[in-house]
Amino acid sequence: MIVSMLLGTILLLAVMSFYGFSLSSFASMTNYADLNNQSRNASDMLSRDIRASTSVASATTNQLVLHASDGTNVSYTYDVAGGSLTRAKGGDSRTVLKGISTLSFTLYQRPTNSYAAYEQFPLSKPGTAKLVAFKWTCSRRVAGPVNDSETLETAMVQMRNE
Repeated sequence: MIVSMLLGTILLLAVMSFYGFSLSSFASMTNYADLNNQSRNASDMLSRDIRASTSVASATTNQLVLHASDGTNVSYTYDVAGGSLTRAKGGDSRTVLKGISTLSFTLYQRPTNSYAAYEQFPLSKPGTAKLVAFKWTCSRRVAGPVNDSETLETAMVQMRNE
C-alpha cells in the first residue's frame, strides 16, 4: 500500500509538472503569435505609407516624416520611454505598435555605380532618399520570472512615387 501511494504521488507530481510546463509553453506561443501579428501589421502599414509617399520630409533614428501623395504629411514617432510607435496623419494619431525595445529609421539612395552589388546602397539625406529602412525589436514578459517573448522586424522599402 505504501509503495503504491509513493508511486502514485511520483506519477501525480510528474503529471502536474508536465501540465505546468505545457501551460507556460502555450502562453509563450500565444504571446509570440500575437506579438508577431502586431509587428507584421505595423510593418505593413509603414511600408504602404513609404511606398505611397512622394519624398521624405525629415528623418531621425526615432522619427520619420513622409510627404504623402495627397499633400499631407505622415509621421511615425517612436516614444522611447513608452516603447510605442505612433502614426500621425492630419488630425488622426494612433499607436501602431507597443512593447518596442529598439527602433531605428535609415535612409538610402540608389546605387551610384550600376556595377555595384544590389545590397550596396549609399546612405542618404531626406531630400535624396529613395529607400527607407526600418528595424525594431519588440518584447513582452510572459508569466514567470525569466520567460520573455521577442520579435525582430526589419525591412528596406522603396518609394514608388518619387
